[in-house]
Amino acid sequence: MSEVSQFPAGLRVLAIDHDPSVLEFTRQICSQLKYHVVTCTESPFALNLVREIKACIDVILMELDMPNLDGHEFLQHAKKDIQIPVIVMSADNAKGSVMKAVRNGACDYWNKPLHVNQFRNMWIHAARKAFKIFRDQNNSSSRESDESEHSCQPPAKKPRVIWTPMLHREFLKAVKQIGDDKAVPKKILEVMNIAGLTRDHVASHLQVSFCFVYLIFHNCTWL
Repeated sequence: MSEVSQFPAGLRVLAIDHDPSVLEFTRQICSQLKYHVVTCTESPFALNLVREIKACIDVILMELDMPNLDGHEFLQHAKKDIQIPVIVMSADNAKGSVMKAVRNGACDYWNKPLHVNQFRNMWIHAARKAFKIFRDQNNSSSRESDESEHSCQPPAKKPRVIWTPMLHREFLKAVKQIGDDKAVPKKILEVMNIAGLTRDHVASHLQVSFCFVYLIFHNCTWL
């Protein structure tokens, strides 16, 4: 199986909706597609959650008409602070509503009722973000390389690792193989055996993952 066909499995989705039936449908479909899902019914809390653990979320799926903090307000915060693809969903398919959501930063607009084909393609938005980061880092590295040829300054640090769903899945497999109580960064790194990955990368991701799990079990629903 190619890397492209493996990529969607392990996609990390945050679903936000005040309707439990929508969240249950989301859980069922994502389970079929082997996505990981966290659901929230409160948009203000979801926004704070994303700010804390944005490295652990690939795509956000959000109902547009939410109490306290609606989808348009959420999008404005997301575009400024979070930079995670946000898909909005709504029963309102009016052109004006769609265009307003897109202007505010939505990467897609799903009409309700939802259907499985929408979920099959949602990973593309995470892939586009990962590609953009990779391209920007390459361009930055090229500029730094050109500058270093004309400077006595030491080379800049290597760019950070992009934790794609596939890389995160390898991380989880390594933790499972070692055992939760014995999974330290050094052992995880050895089991993953991925070029360019360092102990510091793994240690940082391990810390974020534990924070993610803590917040899920205390404030959200893990599906």
